[in-house]
Amino acid sequence: MIKILHKYILKEFIGTFTFGLIIFSFVLLLEQVFQLVDLFLSKGVSFILIVQLFVLIIPNILSLTIPMAILFGALLSYGRFAEDNEITVMKATGITYKTLSMPIVVFVVVISLGLIYFNHYLSPSTHKYFRILYKKILTEAPLAKFNAKTITEVGSYKIYAHKVDSKKNILTGINIYKFEKKENKNTNKQIENIPWRIAASYGTISVDKDIVVLNLYDGYWQRTDPNELGCMIHMNFKKYKFTIPIDSNINLSDTSLRELNSKQIRKKIREFSINNLEKNIYTNEYWLRWTFALAPIVFVLIAIPIGIMAGKGGKAIGFGMSLVVIFIYYLFLVISMNVGEKGYIPSCYIMWLPNFILAIVGTILFKKMLEK
Repeated sequence: MIKILHKYILKEFIGTFTFGLIIFSFVLLLEQVFQLVDLFLSKGVSFILIVQLFVLIIPNILSLTIPMAILFGALLSYGRFAEDNEITVMKATGITYKTLSMPIVVFVVVISLGLIYFNHYLSPSTHKYFRILYKKILTEAPLAKFNAKTITEVGSYKIYAHKVDSKKNILTGINIYKFEKKENKNTNKQIENIPWRIAASYGTISVDKDIVVLNLYDGYWQRTDPNELGCMIHMNFKKYKFTIPIDSNINLSDTSLRELNSKQIRKKIREFSINNLEKNIYTNEYWLRWTFALAPIVFVLIAIPIGIMAGKGGKAIGFGMSLVVIFIYYLFLVISMNVGEKGYIPSCYIMWLPNFILAIVGTILFKKMLEK
C-alpha cells in the first residue's frame, strides 16, 4: 500500500518537475538559442558545431534551473493533491504527512548530492570545453563574433563595422578604436586615455593561432600626439595588415574562474591567503556552488507544506508561490554575493544566508504541517 502510494506521488512529482525544468531552462536558454541560430544562418558555422555548443551550454543552465524546477514540481504536485481532495482521502486512511512527504524528500536529497559533484567539477569542465570549441569556431569563421553596426571588443580593441558579409569574409566601413596610457616625455607624467583610431573602407579577417589578422584597405591611421595634445598624427594607407591577440576569454593559455573546478579554486584561495592577496571572488564562487547544490533541500522544505495546506486552488497557488520563493531566494543571494565579494562578512558564512532563511521558514511550516 505505502509503496504504491510513494510511486504515485513520485510519478506526479517527476512529471511536474520535468515540466518546470524544461520551462525554466528554455527561458534561460532563449537568448543563447537566438545567438546559435544566428551563427548557423548568418555566420556560416556548421550545424554540428552549433549542436556541440548547445550541449555544452546546458549543464551550466541546469545548475540554476534544477533547484527552481524542484520547488515548482513539489508545489504543483502537492497543490494538485490538495485541490482534488486526495490529501484528505489519504489522511482519512491513516497516512501521515510524514509518509506523504518522504518519497519527495529522499528524491531531492539524492538530487542535491548529485549537484554537489555537478557544480564543483562537471559544470566547470563544460565551461572549458565551450571556450575551446568557441575558439575553433573563430578560427574557422572569424566573422562569427561580429555583427553589423555593432561595436565588438577584441582584446583591448573596439571594432565597428557598418556591414558584415560572412560568406565573403568582408567587413565594410571599419573603425578600430583604442585608448592607451602614454608617458609625456617632456613632463615625465603619465597621460591616460590617449585615443587612436584606424578607419578603412573595407577589410578581410582571419585567425592565425592566437592572433586575429585584419587586412585593411583604403583607410587611415590617426592618434593624438602624447607630447602635443592639441595635435593629431595622421597617416593614409592603401593596404595595412593589423594584428590583435585573441581576447583572453577564449585564449587557451588562460583559464576563467568558472572553468576552475573546486579543487583548483581551493588551491587559489590558499595561494592568495599566503601572499595576502584579494581572494573574495574565489571564496564567493566556491561557496556559491555549495549553496546551489543544497538549495533543492530548502526549497522542498517550503514547497511541501505550502502545497499540502493550499486547499482549493492549490495548483494556481503553487505556481504563484514558486515565483515568489524564487524571487526572494535570488534577492538574498545577490545581497550575499555582494557582501561576500566586498569582504564585509566571510563568504563561508554569508553565502549560506538565502539557504538559511528558507530553511528556517521551511522548518517552521513543516513542523506546523506535521502537528495537524
